[in-house]
Amino acid sequence: MSPSLRCFIASTNCTLLDPFLEREGFCHGLVMFAAPELGLMFRCRAEGTPIDLEFGAFFSLLKFLKTYLVKDATRDLYICSSNPEFVMSFRPNSRHLAKGTTREVLLREYLNEYTIQVGFVEPHRNLCLMSPIEYPSLPEGYKTVLKPNVKTDKHCEFKPFQRGIRL
Repeated sequence: MSPSLRCFIASTNCTLLDPFLEREGFCHGLVMFAAPELGLMFRCRAEGTPIDLEFGAFFSLLKFLKTYLVKDATRDLYICSSNPEFVMSFRPNSRHLAKGTTREVLLREYLNEYTIQVGFVEPHRNLCLMSPIEYPSLPEGYKTVLKPNVKTDKHCEFKPFQRGIRL
């Protein structure tokens, strides 16, 4: 049995934004996830409430792993968040994961693929909040368990900046 993959999620919703970015319509929020064992760090602008952004980071991580993680690399995920409301939403009778809601249905689908544990981590220990400059690179000779996407690797194009997603 493979060991648990430790992942980190976070989100921010900063009301202060560079005036140029604000004029251009960029979102104030940010969803982030990281899987240090895979050398993975992701950030994307998004707009929503803090709990919506945190669930956006959570489901983005799960979607990425389902798409790019080599089958049977691991089925156990330990996901760390610095948002206590998010962590507590996995308790019974939570309004954020009420039966029949979109989030609950989506979570049930991922629970068919993975065993997921969610835990709290202090913000200063949340590795997806650290600067990309401080993020360690993978050791030389490390074999990644992420599979390449053949469709996007063969097709190259320039895309305009995305202003963010609405959650």
